[in-house]
Amino acid sequence: MLSSHMLNQQKIILIKDNVGIENTCSKIVQSWLKEQKGPDAVLTPAQTCSESAPFLLARISSLSRKHSPRDLFQFVNRCKQTVEHLFLWATAKNLPSESFLVPYLEHMAGLVVTFEDQRHLSVLTKKSGGSVSNKSYQYQTTGGSFSVKEVKKDQRAKEVAPAEPTIDPASLGTFKIGDLKREEQEAKDALTLPFEFYKTTPEGGKVLYHPDAEDDLDEEDPDDDLLI
Repeated sequence: MLSSHMLNQQKIILIKDNVGIENTCSKIVQSWLKEQKGPDAVLTPAQTCSESAPFLLARISSLSRKHSPRDLFQFVNRCKQTVEHLFLWATAKNLPSESFLVPYLEHMAGLVVTFEDQRHLSVLTKKSGGSVSNKSYQYQTTGGSFSVKEVKKDQRAKEVAPAEPTIDPASLGTFKIGDLKREEQEAKDALTLPFEFYKTTPEGGKVLYHPDAEDDLDEEDPDDDLLI
């Protein structure tokens, strides 16, 4: 279960939503809590930066409209001491592209879940010793339940690797090698290539040179003293 990897010692959990499923974020996080904490675990929505409860869910797009970034960061830092788990849901399309909120929250969080697309998510875990682990999963949401399956790195690479494009030689230029029309084939057959042209001349393959009036021809051999 994904919740067993998430709800351990990490108090601050950032969920980066690149898909746009924020309308179901409460159901998704609640299902994680029930899996790991039992049916009595209650998720409380954070409407302001003064909320306090064992399990809080804060929508960054909503809180950022009511509070300054400084207040939001202070709230997250305070929750490290007062809550059991704080879930920060950040939907990419609901935040300015140049916003520094998500990168800074990612720095503050102990665990980062990224919904990459409709099928895949990744989980980055910061451990107490300073090491970091990053795992990929396939996920599915059906009937309020959330199921995941870990995907190995080599398998994930095969899924995202782009297919090799097939190139049609005929599309590389206007010259056509095959499928010639009758007129084109007749013109090709009637063409005499340069290496065959000498057969039709009286001189054969001799090189003919006709000097111009301005040519400076020297009858003597300039290399005669070299005894070549």
